[in-house]
Amino acid sequence: MKTLLICLCAAIALWAQTINAVCAVVLDKAITLYEVENAAKAGGIGKEEALNRLIDLRLREAKIDELGLSVDEDEIDLRLEQIAKRSNMNVKGLREALSARGVNYQEYRENVKKAILNEKLSSAVLSSEAIPIGEEEVERYYNQNRAKFTAPSEIAVIQYASRNERSLRAVMQNPMLNLPDVTQMAQTLSAQELNPVLYATLSATDIGRFTAIFPAGDRLVTLLVRSKKGSVQRSLQDVRLEIYEELRREYEERSIANYFAKERARTEVVILREIK
Repeated sequence: MKTLLICLCAAIALWAQTINAVCAVVLDKAITLYEVENAAKAGGIGKEEALNRLIDLRLREAKIDELGLSVDEDEIDLRLEQIAKRSNMNVKGLREALSARGVNYQEYRENVKKAILNEKLSSAVLSSEAIPIGEEEVERYYNQNRAKFTAPSEIAVIQYASRNERSLRAVMQNPMLNLPDVTQMAQTLSAQELNPVLYATLSATDIGRFTAIFPAGDRLVTLLVRSKKGSVQRSLQDVRLEIYEELRREYEERSIANYFAKERARTEVVILREIK
């Protein structure tokens, strides 16, 4: 028994040393085999690609340190307010909506912080570059991707309305609830009769899911999407801003990738362990 315990302890120690083994060093920042394996598993990618992504991440972290970039709590709070406002809710409502979807709020907040930090990094790196996206590029993208800009011609919904936001949220958790201060009305809405913003919101909402709560007169409303039928082509005018933002993101991502590819080419990256 004593021999077995010694062997077991030795095996555990060897395993711990293996997963904590440093497999690469980038600007004095280590990357462990454990990190590589976790990144590969989380991204559904091979270990070699995971290692390359971690090397790029270390280069970005080094540039953030070099530029002295940071994000404070007020910036995160403001961004969360903006995110909530776009969904017609306050931060408390956003937190409840995330919880209902099984999303940890603190993890979400940390991801928002990372997003802001990456935006600052992009702005700093690309500060001198103009984004060459004109009307011709927008129209070309629209014509080449018309299928992306179709939407259902009819959407069947159940409208839930109340003056009590808490009651509406309870119904969103359990649509079978029959609360006295919440009215229900089944409707079939057509693309022609909806304003573009609500139409886009309903089109993007999955069947069986609720929209965010939004004000309608003296009440608050949420819509449960029941079905979608038909198909209509959204006009270039309706989707112009969406296309521009998509092209802008693609351009920035390419530019950032090219920038850090050059950084990697002139940075010493030491590979200490072969990844299998």
